[in-house]
Amino acid sequence: MLDENKVAIELADEELDMIAGGFNFFFAATFFEQSDRVILQNTQSGPNGSSTSSLIATRDIRTFAIQGLFLGDTPSQFGQSS
Repeated sequence: MLDENKVAIELADEELDMIAGGFNFFFAATFFEQSDRVILQNTQSGPNGSSTSSLIATRDIRTFAIQGLFLGDTPSQFGQSS
């Protein structure tokens, strides 16, 4: 390669901040909740008459998920707006 540079280069602190790393952050969270309810009713009466039966069932499900990825801020850029 003709454009290779084999000489050490001095960088200013600001330049080092830009290439030396930064802050990357990933988070994920999930939530699950389930609630089941069952109601059973049975009614009977006397000699050969009346009867009733009921069954009611419900299920509530709640879910939630979130994730985030933050890339690239260097420590000198924290708290600064562009």
